[in-house]
Amino acid sequence: MTNFQELQNSWLSQPVENNTIDHAAHVVQDKWEKHQRKLRRSNICMSIGFIIASSVITWVYFTYHNEYNWPFDMSIASAFTLMVVFAVLSWKSYDFKKDQRDISGIEYLDNQIGKLKWQKKMLTRYVWVYSVLLYLALVGYIVEITKRGSLLFTLTALAITTAYIAAVSLWNRFYKQKKQLKMIDDLLKDFEQMRSGME
Repeated sequence: MTNFQELQNSWLSQPVENNTIDHAAHVVQDKWEKHQRKLRRSNICMSIGFIIASSVITWVYFTYHNEYNWPFDMSIASAFTLMVVFAVLSWKSYDFKKDQRDISGIEYLDNQIGKLKWQKKMLTRYVWVYSVLLYLALVGYIVEITKRGSLLFTLTALAITTAYIAAVSLWNRFYKQKKQLKMIDDLLKDFEQMRSGME
């Protein structure tokens, strides 16, 4: 009986604040891991899509490059390069380190904060740069392959492409990216609070 009372008194004497902080850190870590799983799934799907698109682009180039001039080659090369660069930048924002969840040192928190800031930069800046450059590559491609047809045909193809890219970009900006940015901002706030509490 005495041993039980000693254990109980020892447990009750533990600081409540430390237990609360530890619980909060685990909650934040769970949110981070859930966010990482979503990012990994999104990057895998994007990479598979890029591989398929690159295969089609390669086939189109080797099948038709003798029939067209340099704008065709430039647009194909630009689209291919853009996909590779964007995929590399997207995977850069994923945290491949599998640290122990109980380790919450400053270096560990700085790594998480850096990854989140990069993800935010990808959404607010690089996605738009990618969209604009991809659009310009497609314009060059469309103009080159439709030059043997009528002006109306070229303008119609350009209008459809413009409308599609604009619609996808606006949907991403005001729906998908809005939710992603909120999650990133919430995680950044939590990690930065933990970081400042350790100084």
